[in-house]
Amino acid sequence: MKIKRIKMQSFRGIGDMTLEFQEKEPNVIIGVNGVGKSSILECIAILLSRYTKPVQFPTTSGRLFQEEDISNGSEETSNEITVSTFEGEVTWCLSKMQKKRSKSAGSDLDKLRQLVEETHNQLKNNPEFNLPVIVHYGVNRAVIDIPLRVRKKHSLDRVTAYDQALDNVQINFNSFFQWFRKLEDLENEQKLDDSNFVNYQLEAVRQAIYSLITGLSNLRIRRSPLRMTVKKQGRELNINQLSDGEKCLLAMVGDLARRLAIANPGLDDPLFGEGIVLIDEIELHLHPRWQRDIIPALKKTFPNCQFIITTHSPQVISHVQPEGVFILERDEKEGLIFMIPEGSYGRDSNSILEDLMEVPERPQKIKDSLQQLFRFIDEGNLENAKELRQELVAEIGEDEPEFVRADVLIRRKEILNK
Repeated sequence: MKIKRIKMQSFRGIGDMTLEFQEKEPNVIIGVNGVGKSSILECIAILLSRYTKPVQFPTTSGRLFQEEDISNGSEETSNEITVSTFEGEVTWCLSKMQKKRSKSAGSDLDKLRQLVEETHNQLKNNPEFNLPVIVHYGVNRAVIDIPLRVRKKHSLDRVTAYDQALDNVQINFNSFFQWFRKLEDLENEQKLDDSNFVNYQLEAVRQAIYSLITGLSNLRIRRSPLRMTVKKQGRELNINQLSDGEKCLLAMVGDLARRLAIANPGLDDPLFGEGIVLIDEIELHLHPRWQRDIIPALKKTFPNCQFIITTHSPQVISHVQPEGVFILERDEKEGLIFMIPEGSYGRDSNSILEDLMEVPERPQKIKDSLQQLFRFIDEGNLENAKELRQELVAEIGEDEPEFVRADVLIRRKEILNK
């Protein structure tokens, strides 16, 4: 399953917007704080929950839009999603009207109901049917505590891949760690009869984590005392000893790999399962080097998942093709609009900051001073130019390419004056 497009009307701060998503390449939404990036992911999550919830619990229908989701000054929000599925292209629409309106909202869910019914038939009659994973990771995904004691019986039914996937709550990463312990117990039991036995689901999760977080290996449960450990550069550490960035990434990757392992019994490698993954602020807690590597790593580890993410990081954007980048901006006349940049892939961080994100590559004071430096040179005021150069060196250091250019121009002026 992949999202082809979403049409939003009067949803929160979004007036009228249609986004066409890349199905095989990552999609990245950027813009200033409060412009509406998270709202787009939330709208998608609500619409997709109308599929995941009734698949998991046939008597339920999924999330609804609320009155507070309706844009100020509007009477109704109407939002439509089109997805490509094993049944072909399917579109459904969900609306919400103000309570004071007597007319019912114009939702259209007929094709969706047919898709849910066919999914139930496949789950019932085809034990090899692979369920698409759909999950939303919000900004509240930090790992605070990792209790390992199994408090409940964990089902391995395929539909449990949708547990809390789109519920607008903090993803319960504890489920990952408890699931991991249960399968490792089963794996260790099998190894008593066959020392070479490896649980393929557990191994897929391990390899996903090792692929995304270089330097980690031998993820396992220690029993005395009970804890999860991992080797980092040859040294065994408790998971809680990892940095916030490592824990956050490990938990998210582990959770996604776990869901794929549960949902894809028909695949030798469940990491090749299909899915839709929404990630808000993907750079959360990540070092800039990791920010630069995260998109290629996700594509390599989960090649058949469609990623729709938001970010403020130019390092992330530099690994996305321009047709997959949506720059959100507020227009006085048209409201919220988006633009597709001419270029993004492979560009340096400074040019992305300045051209795509409209953030100056330097503090404005330094930028103005450098402009004044070259203005002095052009005017032949070399003494003032040299004095300003020394002041700038004291502020930003000697290692500045612009000083090399300034020195060449000053020497040239001096020779011409002689």
